[in-house]
Amino acid sequence: MIAYRYDGSFDGMLSCIFTSFARHEDPQLIDTFDQPQAALIPVRTIPTEPDKARRVERGIRGKIGEEEWEMVRDGFLCELENREVILTRFVRLLFRYGRRAATNYADPTVDVLWKALRHMRQEAHLLKGFVRFSDYDGVLVSVISPKNQVLPILAEHFSVRFPGEQFMIYDQNHKTGFIHTATERQFIEVESLNLPKAGAEEKAFRSLWRGYFQHMAIKERENPLCQRTHLALRYRPWMTEFTEDEDTAAQLPEEKTAAFLPEFTKSR
Repeated sequence: MIAYRYDGSFDGMLSCIFTSFARHEDPQLIDTFDQPQAALIPVRTIPTEPDKARRVERGIRGKIGEEEWEMVRDGFLCELENREVILTRFVRLLFRYGRRAATNYADPTVDVLWKALRHMRQEAHLLKGFVRFSDYDGVLVSVISPKNQVLPILAEHFSVRFPGEQFMIYDQNHKTGFIHTATERQFIEVESLNLPKAGAEEKAFRSLWRGYFQHMAIKERENPLCQRTHLALRYRPWMTEFTEDEDTAAQLPEEKTAAFLPEFTKSR
């Protein structure tokens, strides 16, 4: 038995997969450096090596298929217990049995991964419609708190939708932000985000949006259970139509580049 430790990046996880193949090891645990170290089994520290990560990527995309690569890439965004171990074992199945391994739902590894992927992709799909932006001196800002790390998917979606805008989407749950300008796209690590007061024009638009939302409903036919089915309560704290303006103000914190998320192509 052995455990791996790595830096938490996507390339770092692919480096773990490469090491697992190269050393013929089946790690029982793969943790990041900030997690408590396993004391009962040997631990191997895996450095992030982009060249080895690209070899794993080329092997899956070239020898197995693009859809299977997307399963590995998207699987890294899922909130899944023992995520790295499951993805490592899934890649082993791919190279052993080929593409048919990805649809072998009787296999516990494949079954768990597919369920996590469905949950993550559904959450990303819903948030494409539930994201709300506010204008702060010409910069659009949205705050979300998803269960999965869906920010790369949302970043690609809104970059295509608003190519000429300056905007930021902040994932409060995973302490990650995405900044988009006409010339730059960047993921950053942000411990906390305290926004300044909304201006008069922004407050006016929020008021109009709430009024529209309230007056579109037919009061006599309100169905709270149906509403919660289509719009879960956990999304509402960050949606304009369910919130009230706050008067608190603070400065944006210092930001640091986040390099731990996988690259997403414009074909998404």
